[in-house]
Amino acid sequence: MNFSEARNYIGSFPKSGERVTSLNRFRELCAKFGNPQNALSFVHVAGTNGKGSTVRMITEVLITAGYKTGEFTSPYIRQWSERIRIDGVNIPQNELCAVVEYIKPVFDREIRRYSQFELATIIAFIYFASQKCDIVVLETGIGGLLDCTNVVTTTLLSVITSISLDHTAILGDTLTAIAEQKAGIIKPLSGTVIYPDNPPEAEFIVLKTALANKSEFIKPDLNKLKIVESSLSGSRFRYKHKNFDIRMVGKHQIYNAVTALESLRALYRTGFLSLKYSSEYEGLSSAYLHSRCQIIHDKPLIILDGAHNPDGMKKLCDFIRGYASNPRINRVVMVVGMREDKDWEGALAEISRYIDKAICIDGFMPGTVPASKLVSVFSDAITAPVSEAVAKAVHIAGENGMVIIGGSLYLAEALNKYMTNAF
Repeated sequence: MNFSEARNYIGSFPKSGERVTSLNRFRELCAKFGNPQNALSFVHVAGTNGKGSTVRMITEVLITAGYKTGEFTSPYIRQWSERIRIDGVNIPQNELCAVVEYIKPVFDREIRRYSQFELATIIAFIYFASQKCDIVVLETGIGGLLDCTNVVTTTLLSVITSISLDHTAILGDTLTAIAEQKAGIIKPLSGTVIYPDNPPEAEFIVLKTALANKSEFIKPDLNKLKIVESSLSGSRFRYKHKNFDIRMVGKHQIYNAVTALESLRALYRTGFLSLKYSSEYEGLSSAYLHSRCQIIHDKPLIILDGAHNPDGMKKLCDFIRGYASNPRINRVVMVVGMREDKDWEGALAEISRYIDKAICIDGFMPGTVPASKLVSVFSDAITAPVSEAVAKAVHIAGENGMVIIGGSLYLAEALNKYMTNAF
């Protein structure tokens, strides 16, 4: 089996698989492969927004501190292999092929039963165990309580990032219901760290679940945080008398960083981790994730961001407010495309007032909102083919404008091949 065949095999499985009502199905699957997850130690991360950034920050510090660190994330931005990494290196093609060949006989018998995410998760468990990772930073897919990653029982720490309304058809249509799903990853007697700026009702559920599991509840202390500088190149801040630099842009990334710091310090207190300030500093300063307020061009200023729900758009709005007031920025243009299974109207209602002109696109992946619907949200908007959208936005923005590309994490991949033709 070559890499293309392995990817096609993974892609032959449905996105959702059979309806999940318990973890028994995936537990049984793991047992067929000897429960590789039981040989590993985990930092388990759930939340609505900020999971990927927080995972990357924790991972980079662990790598810098000398630990062989597995990292499991979703979705991928550039290539599928980036979902499964060890020490920052994507799973090699030959390793992926070998694992797929190993699991294929079992999956062939029940090809419609399992989802692509379940397939990816068991591949990750097998690969991380075979490589004898010291620790794995594991991101949930959707929710937490019934997410297949929640079969893990050797969790050292649960991390809950920003919680807001998303995937409401699956997780529930209230913050309380969604928080209950996210908090479902909390394990007895392990620590729980929560993002410092969550809605009170969501934080209460996480706290209650932590107490029920006799889990130490840890929340970063914003009174001990001082933001020294925040710019297009990143941020400098001081937390608990120590200075830090991060490359990822925006106030929310500073909050993700202190969440990561408290997570690492909680691991240190368990005796699992030997941690120095130099590792914290170097790891955070090197952590980076594409499509999170990512600057891809200077004149005009072009920002690529994967915000795809109302809370994500609010954070993007905070960024725009901070930099659109710069005298150099005289117009803000947005290239926007969104998926129908998201609260696209709520998300765009947050950002539309900051946009002078919108270029609306669709068709960059299955299930996108028709561009003809997106235009109705903005005061001034047009539709355009995916191949022409960025070039049109650059032309309209001019050298002193700002172009925001957002609405889905999948936009980066869809528009990448057209970027060089835009200038």
